[in-house]
Order: sequence, then C-alpha cells, then structure tokens
Amino acid sequence: MRSGGHPRGGTVGACCAAVGLVLLLAACGPAAGSASGGAPAASSGGTSATFAMQPGGIAQYPFPFMGSVQASTFDSVFNVDEFQYLLYRPLYWFGNGTKPYMNPQVSLAYPPVYQGDEVKIKLKRNYKWSNGEAVDAQDVVFWMNMMKAEGANDAYFSTTGLPSDVTSVRAVGQYEVTMRIKTPFSQSWFSSNELSEITPMPLAWDVTSGTAKPGSGGCAGASYSSITVNPNNLNSATEEPAPVSASAKACAAVFNYLTAQASPANPTPTTYANSPLWSVVDGPWKLVSLTTAGNLKLTFNSKYGGPVAPHHITTFIELPFTSEQAEYNVLQDPTAGQTIDVGYLPTVDAPTPPAGALVGANPSTLPDYHLSAQYLWQLSYMPYNFRNTTGEAPIFDQLYFRQAFQLLVDQEGVINGPLHGYGKPTVGPVALYPSTKYLSQKVVKEGDPWALNIQKAKSVISGHGWTVEHGTFTCTSPGTGPHDCGAGIPANKQLKFSMIYASGVDWMESAARELSSNASLAGITLSLTEEPFSNVVGTAFGCTPTKPCTWQLALWGSWTYSPDYLPTGDTLFEGGVFNNAGDYNSTTDNQLITDTLQARTPAEFDAAMHTWDSYATNQLPVVYEPDEANLIETVKGLDIGVLNSADTITPEDWHYLK
Repeated sequence: MRSGGHPRGGTVGACCAAVGLVLLLAACGPAAGSASGGAPAASSGGTSATFAMQPGGIAQYPFPFMGSVQASTFDSVFNVDEFQYLLYRPLYWFGNGTKPYMNPQVSLAYPPVYQGDEVKIKLKRNYKWSNGEAVDAQDVVFWMNMMKAEGANDAYFSTTGLPSDVTSVRAVGQYEVTMRIKTPFSQSWFSSNELSEITPMPLAWDVTSGTAKPGSGGCAGASYSSITVNPNNLNSATEEPAPVSASAKACAAVFNYLTAQASPANPTPTTYANSPLWSVVDGPWKLVSLTTAGNLKLTFNSKYGGPVAPHHITTFIELPFTSEQAEYNVLQDPTAGQTIDVGYLPTVDAPTPPAGALVGANPSTLPDYHLSAQYLWQLSYMPYNFRNTTGEAPIFDQLYFRQAFQLLVDQEGVINGPLHGYGKPTVGPVALYPSTKYLSQKVVKEGDPWALNIQKAKSVISGHGWTVEHGTFTCTSPGTGPHDCGAGIPANKQLKFSMIYASGVDWMESAARELSSNASLAGITLSLTEEPFSNVVGTAFGCTPTKPCTWQLALWGSWTYSPDYLPTGDTLFEGGVFNNAGDYNSTTDNQLITDTLQARTPAEFDAAMHTWDSYATNQLPVVYEPDEANLIETVKGLDIGVLNSADTITPEDWHYLK
C-alpha cells in the first residue's frame, strides 16, 4: 500500500504506500545556467545531491519481500520507491515517460512472451549483484519459492493473484524462466500486476543465520511445484501449522530470519550498511549509512549494469522531515549545514498559476530553485472501516449514507483553496489524470457526480429514517425498508464518527477541517485526530482477528499504483486482500474485478475494466478525495530529467550542468 507519499503508497505509500504515474506539467530539469545569489551549493563539488522526503516519510526497512505485518508500517513510497528500489531492482520497471507502462529499457528482463498458458521471461545478462554474481533465473525462482510458501503473509497477496494463479515455475537456463498460469487470465494484468511484484533475490539471502553459507537455506533452490501454500499463518505462535513440504518449511525459516534482520528494532538501521545481507545489491546504489531517524546516505554501485546518465552524481542523501514547514524552512534558509537540492514546496505557499500557465512564478524567497508540478498515477481516497467494532460498520454498509457523505467533500474548494490550484478531482477508482485507456469514457463524460451539496446530503439521510436531534442525526426508524435506517442500525444510533488524518501536511489539515465543518451542517458529528503518517497507516492496516478494530475513517493521502500498475481493483477493493484497509466486500464488485483479470483479449479487458470502473465510481467503496500535485523545487544547475511515472526516483540519472 503506497501512500502519500505510497501507502504505497503512497503515499502510502501509503507503503502505504503503496505507490503510480508521474505526469509532469513542467520539465523537472532546471533552467540552464548556474545557481545565483546565495544558492545552496552542490555538495562534494557537484557529485552529490540531497533529496527532501515528504513529511512523515522515513526509510527503515530494506527487505523487499514484505510481510503484511511489516507492510502496515513500512509499505510506503518512502520506504519502497525511495529506498528499496534504489538498492534492489524489481524484475520489471514501470513508468515510461509520462505513461504507467512497462519500461523495457531499464528492466532486468526483456518483455515477457506468452504462449498459451505459459509465459517466458528472459533476463538480461548485464546485471550483476555487487558481490559479482549474475542476476539470473535462480534469483527469480527464489522469490517465487518464497511467495509460494509465504503468500498468505505477503503484503500484496490476493486470492486471485500470486501465488495461487501460477501452477509451476522453473529455470530453463541460467537467464530464462518459464511459468505456467491458470487460465483464463489477462496478459496485460499478469504483466502489470503480477510480474511487476517480483524482485529477484540473491543467494546471499538464502540463509537462516549470520554464519550460514549463502544458498544453504534451501529456499532458492527448492522445486516450486513441491511447495504448497499454507492457509494458516506459519509465524503464528497460537496456531498449529498445517503440514507442509520440507521446501516450504525451508522458505518459511529463511523468511523469518530475513524479516528479523530487516526489523528496525533488532538490529537497528545503523547496522544495515555492513550487513552481509543488505550490502548485496543489484541496483544503482549501495547503502553508506542510515540512522534510526531516517537520515539516508547512498553511494553509487560501480557494478550496476543498467543505464545511467553520463557524469551523474555519485552520492545521494535523503533527509526526513516531520512537517512541510520544517522542510520549507531549510529550502528558504539553509542552516546548520543542511541544504536541499530537490525538495517539496507546500501547496499553501505555492504561487497560484495564472490562466493558461503550468505553474506560478517562483516565490521571491526561492530564487535559486526551479519549480515544477508533478501529478502521480494514483488514487486519492479515505477508507471507511467496514469491520469497525464500535457500531459504525452497519452505517458504512448503506449506499445512501456513502453517497450523502461523498456530497460533503468539497474537492473543488480544496483544490482552489489550500492546494492553490494544484490538484485534480477524484471521481472513481481510476484516476482522471493522466488520461489512460483504463478510464471509462462514461465516467469522463459524466464528470464528478458528487460535487459538494450539503442540503442534498441532508435530504438523502433524512429520507432514510434519520431525524436531527440536538444538531445530530439520530435513527428514529430502524429497519430494512426503503425509508428505514438500514440493517444492523439500532434505534437512537447517532451519526457520530471519528476520523484520523496524517499530520504535517497543511492542505490535508485544511481539507479535514472543512469536511468536519460541512458534516456538522448536514447533521453529522465528525471528530478529528491528527497523527503522524506512520500511525495513521499503521492503524488503518493494522487490524487483526484478535485485535479490536475500532478506527472509523482514516485519511493519509493517496495510493500510488505500484507495484500493481493496472487499477483493476484486485489490490485495493477485492474482498479479503490486505491492502483493502476498510475491508470493503461486495459480491458484484469481486466478480467484476475477476472479469478484468480473466479477459483474454485487449478488447475484452478494456470493456471489463470500464464496466468495473463505472460500478465502483457509483458504489463509493471509499471516500474520494482530491488528488494533489507534488510541487518540486530543484536547485538551479541540477538536471534530474523526467521523473519516473511510478513516483520512483532515479538519482543515477541526476547530474549538474556545466
């Protein structure tokens, strides 16, 4: 889940974070010429650059195979896209210019080739691990073996996706892998949402102790077909594991060891740089240091086999910040040795773009930077908690209530207000911007069906058995009739909700307070609590069968579509998947999602995708929120090129102009 920054996210990265398409409204490279006046100088004579992470972002977890427990805290754009991807490259890289499509040029493998129910993957021979070993087919099989054994623990587990949709995988040569897939399936979906999840893993990670010989763990070389998915949690201390094969047990032991070694609690991140595990990389960067606060320093990996820019920087530094203002203060006035070469301008401080312009002029306080606006391939939303244990879930189950509540979200007001014009409305699960073939034209033509209308929202609620008493709607007609409150809602239940939102982002605080105000005018009491991004994401994605799930509404920002780049819904809205934070579950929705995954031709896929998009737009499984732009300030003289469309960063392409 990438969010916010990904849960994957963002941004959550939201990940949350989990992660998306970057649409640049202006080039992210600087204007020609050197920095003027008191510009922050490029440290190390133009060979290094400092990058400011967005508020609340922190890099802390290096292991790219992330269990659901770890994902509730670490699966964000900050930790995945801006840390793990720099060290360990995924099998396929996405983001080709400004489109969310596969980028073969910078992928570890050539485009997959499908023949019937089989896919052939040929890896490029130029990629090496930093210990000299080739990145080869066994490293892909290693990842798949672990996925087969630990799929139920994986952050991106889906009942219709990996590992259950692959019946076999094998290395047919040092650089070639074949997989047999259950039919029917969509090739576009399998490439963009399944193969995209794979990160090859080195033999140095196939161990169960610090003294073990690389490859001795028994997971990298295990036969994939001999491993069975354990429906129970292999790591649970309270449940007896079901019988599994020896190779699955081996993978579980390796997974447990690697997970423990990646935990920021034990060992601490300060040990990662010298770790025999995390120092073996195939990406363009190697870890020099990482503090418990998230200060990250990387150096260029001279053994990296992928494309890089000539005269690129060789040192890359990431700085975490608790708030937009703290980061903006450094941009305006570098102090205590801190400088920022690439940072974020808070939208509330941004110059409103004049009619026809892409961005406003630079504020006078930042004359030494170049300003650009960046829109991501993402979904901006706030989930309802449909499994809430304090009595609100039956209310969220009512479509009429979700429709009324969406009418209280003033997306245009937020865009034109605290976002200063740098935003786009969200009307459904597929982003309006950038325009892709995945977006239903019916949705485009109809526009936003839920524009702010407080009186209509109030009328909808009152028409379903609610009466305003002392300023708050109270259920006075319980029952399941067309004009009753709905199933599971008792008499005298009030429309009172709690909402947590991520701190440190000014526009988000303004949006939350405006929503609370609009709700009060419509007879709904909405109590707000501001918490750090990681707390909000940890709460929303941290419910377990044995832990009370009391949260009701949670706002952290957005979900960047990564590593599942097709917005087919199987990652966020399919019943039972981990990243479905609010546990929305609809039989019709699940079937429409399955239809997209099983479409055999491009025409069938497009039709199924548009049908599901229209359905989810009107069913409102989440509260749709405005999609904000990233306003990027780049110090003049530094060229960072066109940013990757998945909100990843590629500092190996950054260089200073001479």
